[in-house]
Amino acid sequence: MDTTTYTFKIEDFTPENMPFGRLIEYYLQITRLLRVAENLHLVDVVEGSHGSAFRVERKHEAELTRMLVAINDGSAPKSALRARDEINSMLRQDGTSGSFYDSRGVNVIPFPGKMADNGPQLRVRGAASFVGELYHIAGTKDDAKVRINTDAYGVVFCSTSKEIARDIRNFLFEDVKVSGRGMWVKSESGKWDIDNFVITDFDPVKRESLRETVDRVRGMHLAWPDDPIGEVSKIEERNGTAH
Repeated sequence: MDTTTYTFKIEDFTPENMPFGRLIEYYLQITRLLRVAENLHLVDVVEGSHGSAFRVERKHEAELTRMLVAINDGSAPKSALRARDEINSMLRQDGTSGSFYDSRGVNVIPFPGKMADNGPQLRVRGAASFVGELYHIAGTKDDAKVRINTDAYGVVFCSTSKEIARDIRNFLFEDVKVSGRGMWVKSESGKWDIDNFVITDFDPVKRESLRETVDRVRGMHLAWPDDPIGEVSKIEERNGTAH
């Protein structure tokens, strides 16, 4: 069988000290990232920094190459980009970084992870609210871990109380607005991220298309004037604000 090999490498870990459950979480995100899970086969675990070698048949390599290019230029499907962001978030949590090498030894997908935090930063702890898709809840004896995928900040890892977790789980895979406190981190590039976010409140969010919004407003049976711009001009004249 004509195949080629790719290696996902996690720095600072070895096969001896990498928790198996955590490794499975990384593998799950790799399959979501590359979207060729049925054609990807784990063939080796490399000593030193933890490296997992995957083999793919060459007849599928063109498809994989297109996906790698799309991931790097940001045009890949949202689920793949979310998996990339989650791998980076997991690496930051684990205090390390990673890489994805092709058979020539070229790092085709860099995962800076914790390395992205090494440049000059502004760190501010404060209140925040943001909207995203709730897609993961896991409980511990002390609290609950929640992951929310946002357009503005990528994947945000959160914690919350068991009481809030019991309520918010009813909106799994739906959009929610969460409020709480976290650490705002501004990198040298000017990008803001949120770390150590604690959810204190949430509300479900219903997203609708422009057509749905227009239909909903029409359904309110509002009495619109025939010349709304003219009415605004009259109000400005009465208030002395007309130009």
